[in-house]
Formats: sequence, C-alpha cells, structure tokens
Amino acid sequence: MGSNRDCGCTACSCIGIILSVVFGAIIGILFAFDFIPFIVTSTWIAFGIGILALIVLIVGVFLAALNPQTALQKCVCKNTSCLLAGIIGTIITALAALSIVLTNEFISVVILVSIVAFFFALLVIGLISFIKCIANGMCCQKSE
Repeated sequence: MGSNRDCGCTACSCIGIILSVVFGAIIGILFAFDFIPFIVTSTWIAFGIGILALIVLIVGVFLAALNPQTALQKCVCKNTSCLLAGIIGTIITALAALSIVLTNEFISVVILVSIVAFFFALLVIGLISFIKCIANGMCCQKSE
C-alpha cells in the first residue's frame, strides 16, 4: 500500500483552506461595502452548484463501488471528505442565507455571506482537485 507521502497536498489541506478563507473574507468585505448587489442570486447559484456537486459525488461513489481498482475509486477515497464538507457546508449556509433578508447593515449577515463564500470556495477547490485526480489517474494508470 502507499504511504502518507502518496496523498500529497489535497484540497482540504495546505492551500485549499487558506484560499477558501481568503475568498470568504474578500466576499464578506465586498458585500459589507455594497459592491455585490446581486447577493441573493449568487447565493441561489451557490446552492444549485452545491446540489449538483452532491449528485455528481453520489454518482461517482456508486460508479466507484461498481468498478473497483479504477482512478475514480482512488479519487473518491482521496477527496470525499473535503467534497462533503464543501457541499454540505454550502447547502446548509446557503439555505440559512436565503431564509433571511440579505442586507449589509448587520454584521451577522455579512459573516453569514462570508461563510457561504468560504464553503463555496472549498467546494469548487474540492471539485477541481477531484477532477484533476481522475484525469491524472486515467492518464498515468497505463504507464505505471
């Protein structure tokens, strides 16, 4: 079996969390200063992408279970926890944000928008990492 060195820097370690925090902070600041006028639309889009990513992950898990020893199975095992954190976090916080009036007058709303942006960035980074892992596994599988 592989060692921990084989795992490398996944989306939930190293730079993925830092980028998500920075993205969440930037979106929160921009929203606080009223530079994001369509925040409700953006939140609906984040919610929709979260649902779509959940469907993709569920299909990926089922396909990986049907055909073991593939790049998909390795990548599902490697990225599931990060993807689930981003997906579930995005869906729950987006629902919370959509259940209130999103005005930048309250610091709690600004913080909630920042948290939605954090989880959405984590979701996108996780999806990119997942797709990259599958592509690398498919390309490198024959040469090993």
